[in-house]
Amino acid sequence: MKMLTRIGASPTVCKSPNDIDEGVPIIIPGVGHFSKAVQSLDAGRWRERLDELHISNRPILGVCLGAQLFCQSSEEGAGAGLGWIPTTVLRFPATDTNGGLLRVPHMCWQNFTPPDGCFPFSVPTGRMYYAQSYYIKPTIAPEFAPYQSTYGDIRFAAAVRSRNAIGMQFHPEKSHRYGMALLRSWLDWANECCRP
Repeated sequence: MKMLTRIGASPTVCKSPNDIDEGVPIIIPGVGHFSKAVQSLDAGRWRERLDELHISNRPILGVCLGAQLFCQSSEEGAGAGLGWIPTTVLRFPATDTNGGLLRVPHMCWQNFTPPDGCFPFSVPTGRMYYAQSYYIKPTIAPEFAPYQSTYGDIRFAAAVRSRNAIGMQFHPEKSHRYGMALLRSWLDWANECCRP
């Protein structure tokens, strides 16, 4: 919320699907447990509303857990994700495939150098901050995972996309000026998409 306010946005926390205003972009935040988040999607009737908005090309940004909810399932717990990205979420192992030790959770800064055309808006290069124990398995179809990164030798989807729903495994709101520039660029694009 603070980062969004700093870039000139006026975010509102929606307590029910009926609170989502027409013509505004949506952010699904990134803290919590997959199973509990899925239960909230279903108990609060969020799933149906988010599916409608996804089909209508409303800009939706998922951050960390929010991005993982775009997927079909997660090793973190039971329940079906939104299924917009045809992949699953896996737990980082204690070692990579070469036997190298991996600290879990994966908490660090990593270079951010997405290729041109990766996102439908301009993206600054720099560094982004990750804090995750689970990762999005890259899909067979690269258009769903346009930007990938590695931890040890484990390749994971750092960003996913389906229609105008974009998920980021990293935390732009914790990534200082790099994250601020990325969020500002996303918000400009998203607001333009929402104009009649």
